[in-house]
Amino acid sequence: MSLSWPSDPLRILLVVDDDEVARTVAASLGAGFSAGLWTCQRPEQAVQQAHAHHAAVVVIALRSIEAVERVALALQGGAIGTAGRPYLLALSEAGDIGSAARLCREGLLDDYVQHFPIPLDGERLAGSVRLAARIVVHSRVVPPHKAPERRRATVLLVEDDEVLHTLVAAMLDSEPVDLVFEADGALALDRIRALEPDLVLMDIVLPGGNGVAITEQLKGMPELAAIPVVMLTGEARLETLVRSMEAGAADFVVKPFTREALLAKVAKYLPARH
Repeated sequence: MSLSWPSDPLRILLVVDDDEVARTVAASLGAGFSAGLWTCQRPEQAVQQAHAHHAAVVVIALRSIEAVERVALALQGGAIGTAGRPYLLALSEAGDIGSAARLCREGLLDDYVQHFPIPLDGERLAGSVRLAARIVVHSRVVPPHKAPERRRATVLLVEDDEVLHTLVAAMLDSEPVDLVFEADGALALDRIRALEPDLVLMDIVLPGGNGVAITEQLKGMPELAAIPVVMLTGEARLETLVRSMEAGAADFVVKPFTREALLAKVAKYLPARH
């Protein structure tokens, strides 16, 4: 049995084991998603609830990554069927991001949102759900009499500074982009593989890696090399900029930067939306 997805509204199942997390997630998603949002507080019933509500996206917000894996396995299995499996998005606490990335590599999850337990990062969550919605919508056949919807671009910010996350999110809030975050340099390439973003904004100094080296590795991967990388750097020294360009970066933005400067770079390197 496969899921038949109604076109409107997008149907989202939230699998949780904590009432407070459920309320926070619902508030973070906002009114635009509330009409199609259901909550399942018994993870063992996730498959049944996904069927019952024709879920196109399942957000798994459980305390342990092991529980997330069990639900993902159940949803991926024969009970749902390959053709109708919902888009699986997990909320992962900072200590579990390595395991979440592994589940993405293994194909059990489609994506994860890194967050810190208190407070839940609503901007990251909403951005990732919008990305899931975009993927789900574009996986369906558009009837001949309907024009395809204008696609939002995906921008991945690889940066460990939480203040800068908030700043960039505010700067791009009115733009037709879905902003996704990665704070750990060691996981940046896995994140890029999973998302295949339209643009990467890359910090140079990162925990677990160096942005210049990560960019060089990215440009050595034929399937991902075309993704433009704009470096974010607090150093305007010529040596730093030259190293970035030699690694394959398309451009750079020097911190601190204005909204206008960031928007100019984003507009320059994002392809036209059709």
